[in-house]
Amino acid sequence: MKDATLITAKEHLEEVCVDLAKCDRLAFDTESNGFYAYKEKVCLIQISSPTEDFIVDPIAFKDISCLGPLFADPKIEILFHAGEYDVLCLKRDYGFTFTNLYDTMIAARILGTKELGLAAAIERHFGIVISKKLQRADWGKRPLTHEMIRYAQGDTHFLMRLADIQKKLLEEKGRMADAKEAFADLAELEPNVKTFDQEGFWKLVGREDIGGQAMAALKEIWLFREHQASSRDRAPFRVMPEDLMVKIAQAMPETREALAAVRGMTPYILERFGSGLLSAVEKGKASPPVTRPPSAPAERKRLSDLEWRTFEALRAWRKSRSEKDAVEPVVIMTTESLRTLAIHACRDHGGDPLGPLSDLKRSRYGEDILKVVATARAAKNGS
Repeated sequence: MKDATLITAKEHLEEVCVDLAKCDRLAFDTESNGFYAYKEKVCLIQISSPTEDFIVDPIAFKDISCLGPLFADPKIEILFHAGEYDVLCLKRDYGFTFTNLYDTMIAARILGTKELGLAAAIERHFGIVISKKLQRADWGKRPLTHEMIRYAQGDTHFLMRLADIQKKLLEEKGRMADAKEAFADLAELEPNVKTFDQEGFWKLVGREDIGGQAMAALKEIWLFREHQASSRDRAPFRVMPEDLMVKIAQAMPETREALAAVRGMTPYILERFGSGLLSAVEKGKASPPVTRPPSAPAERKRLSDLEWRTFEALRAWRKSRSEKDAVEPVVIMTTESLRTLAIHACRDHGGDPLGPLSDLKRSRYGEDILKVVATARAAKNGS
């Protein structure tokens, strides 16, 4: 690979996008800092055209809107590997839309490939070993090193050649339509904006072993960690681990020495957060006992006996069909789709049992599914 072109200015990106808009396909990847920062953001965008590689630094300049028309242009095929995360991040941070996607990991899954990682695919098809040591790099740090840029470049440089190999295999196996349907679903994904749950301490592992004022202390410690994470722009688990919060609440320390004796306490946490943690414990002691809020009503309704029988029968059919087709079961249909299908088939009496299915899945699996549904219904009536 020749070195990628690093883009650190809006004007430079706009010039490059003029040329990229003339390409019939482009490969993309992103790097984010969710492992390190309180609020995750896209920190790097890798682009490969048929002839060049580019690295866009959205920290150096914020306006990357000129990429939007590329993503939205149906005449340009946009390639990702395991693109769900990238698509969601780009939609979340910039509001981009996507129309013509190709995902090499989704294609690999449909082809029945066992190892789905990009590094494995590059080694398998091109004989090149990609180092994984920068997978957990903090991409929000600057300056970027040459090693980081080179590593990031590799995430898009090979995608077009990999896609060419896959497309031939998809056509040979008659699975291109499946891939296109999955790519279209990928383009429609929408991000969920995470918000802090003030009652999240009730979900901590080990919480069930404490009660009374210790729970009030745990709540204050939970709120304290969140404030520290937000103010320092650090991922909460990097301020302190969840199990340590529970142990501090159990111990209810009143002195720095007692806090230092809590199992799992480190000199780093003690030095930076010791006073705040002791204050949180003290505040918890002085607070009224906390009571757990009522659980939100479950969104899912419990399946009826017939629906459950149908669902299990569909799962058994999917397992058999996936083995026959030499693909993962999720390629046939997701478990959630099977559940929806089972409910529809059993509740929509007199209607179309295959209602939730796409035209492709209806034509490919409809006859089998109707038999499964009819068998499950007959078994229920005969019991």
